[in-house]
Formats: sequence, structure tokens, C-alpha cells
Amino acid sequence: MEKIGKAFRFVILSSLFPTALLWASGQTLRVQSQVDRNEIAMGETFELSVTVSSNEEVEVQEPRVPNLDGFDLLNSGQSQQTANQLVQTPQGMEFQSRTTTEFVYVLTPTRTGRLNIPAFEVVANGQRYLTKPIVITVGEPQAGGPRGRRLQPPTQNPIQEDPLAEADEMFNQLLQRRGMMPDPAYRNLPKNPNEAFFIQLELDKTEVFEGEQIVAHWYIYTRGNIVALDRLKFPELKGFWKEIIEEVPALNFVQEVLNGIPYRKALLASHALFPIKPGTSVIDEYKVKASVALPTSPFGSFGMGRAYSYTRASERVKIKVNPLPLEGKPQDFSGAVGQYEVRATVDQSSYPVNQPFSLKIRFEGSGNAKMIELPALNLPSTLEVYDTKSESKFFKNGRSYKEFEVLVIPRAEGELVIPALSFSMFDPVQKKYVSQKTEAIKVTVTPGLGVAGESQRVKTENSTKPVTSAPVLPDLMLTYDSRKNLFDRIGWLGWVSVYVVILLGLLIKARRELFQTAQGRNLKKELALRMKHIQKLVAKGDWRKAATEVTNTLYSVLGALGGSGGAHRELRKLLEEAPPSLRRELGKEVLEMGDVFQSLAFAPEEMLGSLKEPLVLKENIKKVEVILRKAIELSEQREESS
Repeated sequence: MEKIGKAFRFVILSSLFPTALLWASGQTLRVQSQVDRNEIAMGETFELSVTVSSNEEVEVQEPRVPNLDGFDLLNSGQSQQTANQLVQTPQGMEFQSRTTTEFVYVLTPTRTGRLNIPAFEVVANGQRYLTKPIVITVGEPQAGGPRGRRLQPPTQNPIQEDPLAEADEMFNQLLQRRGMMPDPAYRNLPKNPNEAFFIQLELDKTEVFEGEQIVAHWYIYTRGNIVALDRLKFPELKGFWKEIIEEVPALNFVQEVLNGIPYRKALLASHALFPIKPGTSVIDEYKVKASVALPTSPFGSFGMGRAYSYTRASERVKIKVNPLPLEGKPQDFSGAVGQYEVRATVDQSSYPVNQPFSLKIRFEGSGNAKMIELPALNLPSTLEVYDTKSESKFFKNGRSYKEFEVLVIPRAEGELVIPALSFSMFDPVQKKYVSQKTEAIKVTVTPGLGVAGESQRVKTENSTKPVTSAPVLPDLMLTYDSRKNLFDRIGWLGWVSVYVVILLGLLIKARRELFQTAQGRNLKKELALRMKHIQKLVAKGDWRKAATEVTNTLYSVLGALGGSGGAHRELRKLLEEAPPSLRRELGKEVLEMGDVFQSLAFAPEEMLGSLKEPLVLKENIKKVEVILRKAIELSEQREESS
């Protein structure tokens, strides 16, 4: 009966109101748009439907909604049905199957007058079709109240007891542990309480300083059961540095009541956002397409009723980004925004001279510690900096850390003082610049076992020996002792064994060198092929993909040279497993190029500056190729010399 009613309504409406029809020449495909009324009053709603029908199989994309100036889009949905009908053909009467895909949009006007709905664009079987514009006349509100049809909410039974109350409490506790806001500064609520589902965005703040952290959560709320879900569009978040707190692989629903209506709620994603420049930045929409079985349909409460497809998106939200104040800005400020603690440590209080040790400097707190640069150390002249490396991590509770490990070598004995380190940051809570200092570190540098130490030890040992008046010569050997003949003592069988062992060693070494040479040739060949592919991507202007391929090439070659594969390891870890000569000669350049191309592949475009310019990009790609070829050659030389 429901299908008959819909078909009857479709026929009546088609005969009463003008439709926009487009026929594909020579095909049975028909695209049309229509409204259920052309005259409405303010406060009323009406339906606009776009249908695509064909007696052949057709692939239809969701229509592109035009700029609906003068209207608000309250709801949308999609359905598909197939019907058989008896038609006259040159061969006589035959049954033909016709499939109709219908996209329905619920609209309401925002002003009175004669308003125009532009054409909808539909792509079917790869071809583009446009519907005809439709004119709607909007009058003043009726005295008797709105007469437009509205979607009726499903009949709900009074909830006597919440069976998911315990789960809801656990969910709230989980949000608190993750640092999520109990009372968000921004939360978009559904404009139409009858929606099957909607996407909600929650923000802990909407006005921040440049570089200050914003926590954003996207949730899906539904009145029915989600049968299928497709994330059509993730937020691009241009103008923000993004750190992923969580992007859930599966939906975990809990119950929540909004405005007296019970919903099932699940987290879609949580991000920490850091605006990278002052002005106005926009958090764009998170778009989802889902099939929902509503509780009003038979067995809908059990997820077994008929499912309807809808597309929803979160609202776009403008963020006011204030510039960092110039007043009180310290000279050593390097851009850190947040609340951090800094400390400097060494593993022990004394080290031998000329023996390297690690000075660790750790920044930890709320904010994006990944952006912190190492301040000036002002180390004493007797302490030589050999190498510097860093690691950083962002935690799900909104905190992060960055730790620098500075490898230093003391060059003189005695007491050594590593001076206090000064660090300045902008505290967005206090809205002012603050500074911190680490404690000075005292280290005792003891004599080592180098040349000077060895000479002193020999001198001490010689001073303890007794002094003789004349050298004592050995006695003359007047007889021959055959037991001291080496050949006689080992025997001919022993010498054969020695020769066999030496021969086996030479064979193993030769085989290993041949294998390494072949491996080097294969790596060079693979590198050449990868670089050729990367150059093609650069020529096409796809610098993002080119940067990703360069990063993969770095990991692949270093992993092969270290024998660990590479794709699942950090670049610094791969260097640690590479030959020492490679680390010593190329380690710094490898890490620099790794940072450059990982930034090109994943960082927001606004932060890249000239890195994505074609000339700079080509120059850096050439550097990577030279570095990797030299790395392969160093590995081959190591095998030849070992």
C-alpha cells in the first residue's frame, strides 16, 4: 500500500505542477526535478525531488545542490525502486523493468517574494545533466499557523528506565580521561528534530590566540539504527596544524536525550587543532552518508526494517584567531604557545674525558610541543656538541612532549658546569609571556684511558719495577729440543684442518661480497625506477604524492641497507641500524630531507612556504637521490673492506 500511495502521489503531482525534464538523446534515461507546491507561506516547508529513471542499469551520483539563496535545507534523503510495466514495442507488448532513483530535499524559505531554485546537476553514467530551474512564490505567514507538511516524529514509548545509564556514565568518564570538555563552548544542535541522524561538532573554544590549542569532536546522533555508513568528506582544516586524538574504526553507541528526544550517539573523530596564522579560520564540514532503519518502520527498532539513505554534514564554524601580543615579547621567544614545563638532565654526575654523554632537554605540557625549537644552550667551550636528535608525541589527553637529546663530548678534565637553559612561551590562559629556567648541571670530568692516561699508567708501572745494575742475558742453548718444533707439535692432520678452515672462510667472504654487490645493483636499479616515477608526478604538479613517494623511497632504501625492511620503522631507528660510516657521513642530511618531505606530504599547505615550489622541490628531490646513491656505495665499500 505504501508503494501504491507513493506512486499515486507522484502521478498527481506530476500532472499538477511543472517539471523540468531532460531526455538523453537516443537513450531511455530521464532526469527530472519537481516540487510538491509552488506557493507557500513563510514558516512552511515543501519537498523538492530529483529523480533519475531508466529501463537500463545506470550509475547515478548524488546531485550537486546549487546555491539555495532564500532557502534553508532542512533534510534530505534517497530511495530507489524498480517497477515492471507492460509497454508497446515493435515486437509487440512486452514487460520492461524501470529503475527510479529519487533524491528528496526538504526546504523552507527564509524570505518572502518570488524565489528561484537553480538547476541541480546530476551525473549519470559519467554524463552531466542539468534540471530546469523552479520558481517558488513565498507569501506572508498564515494566521492559522503553518500549513506545510512536516516530518512527524516517531511514536516513542515513555522511557521508564535507561538500560544504558551505566554505559553512559562510563562514556562520560572516558571523555573526562581523554581531556574532552564537559561543557563545550560550541555545539551545533539539529535544526529539525525529525531528522533521522545528524552530525554534531563540539569545540572547547571559538576564539583563540595564534598557535593555541582547540579540541574538536565530531559525533553522529541517530534516532534509528545505522545499517551502513560512508565518510564522504573529512574536514580539510585549512589554516590549522592538526593532531589526531582519535579517529574511531567502528562506532560505539550510547544513549543521550536532546530536547526531550532520545538519540543514539557515537564518536566519529577527535582532533587537536592549532591555528597557524591570525585572522579568521574555518573548521569545515564533516560529511557522512548513512543508511538508517528508523524505528517507525517494521522491525526498524531491531535494525531489520527498510533502510533509507541520507547525507548529512556538520556545520562550518568560524574561529577568531588573535595575533600574539608584541608587548612583553621576550627576545628568546621561538613561537611556543601553551603551558609547558622544561627540565634538563644527564644520566650521571661524572664522565671520563673524551667520552660522549647525553644531555636531555624535555618540554612537556598542554599545547603543540612538536613545534618547539631547541633554545640556545650556551655550553662551555670545553664541551663539544657532537650530535642532536629529538622525539615528540601528542597524547590523547591534549598534552604533548618534545625531548631533545644532545650528544656532547668533554675535552678537559675537572669540574664542568652546564648553565641553566632559559625558555619563553606564551601562556594563553594568563594571556601573557612567561619564562622558565632549568637548573644548572654540575659534571665531574675524570681522567680517561686515552694517550695521556695510558702514558701515566705505564710511567707508574715502570716506577715500581726494581732497578738492576746490568742486563741479565739468557743462557746459551747448547742442545736441540724437538718438542719445540711447531710442525711436529701440530702434525700434518692439524695443518690440513687449518688450511680447510681458511679456505671455507674465503669462500664465505667471496659469496657474501657477490651477494652484496648484486644487492647494491638491485637497489640502484630500484632507486632509478622510483626516481623516474617521482619526476613524472612532479611534472603533473602532484607535489603531495611526489613527496609521499620520496619519503617511501628513503625508508625503503635505508631499511634494505640495514636489513630491517623499513616501512614500519622510524627514520632515526633505521639510521641506527645502518652502517656506522653511513650514519657518520649522511645521517644529518638523511634526517633533514626526511623532515622536508614528510612535511610536504602531511603538513598543512599554508606552512610549507617555498618547499612546494617546482624549482625548490626538484632540487630537494635531486639531493635525496644523491644521498641514497652515496648510501648504497658506502654500504658496498663497507662489505668490501670487512
